[in-house]
Amino acid sequence: MASGPGRPVHFDIRVPDNGHSRPADEASSTLRGPGGEIPGASVGEGRFGVASGTLIGPIQPGT
Repeated sequence: MASGPGRPVHFDIRVPDNGHSRPADEASSTLRGPGGEIPGASVGEGRFGVASGTLIGPIQPGT
């Protein structure tokens, strides 16, 4: 998947269904590239749960 400046990407937050999640209304992440951390943070808002092992990452090119 090509991503980078001028190429938006849709992200997904995947929470393990292990019965130990906690309610949350926001999650943020900082992306890493081959050269290290990419400046800026991505933020997701809404009602969801988070747990140990939660993954945040790109799933498909944006429009």
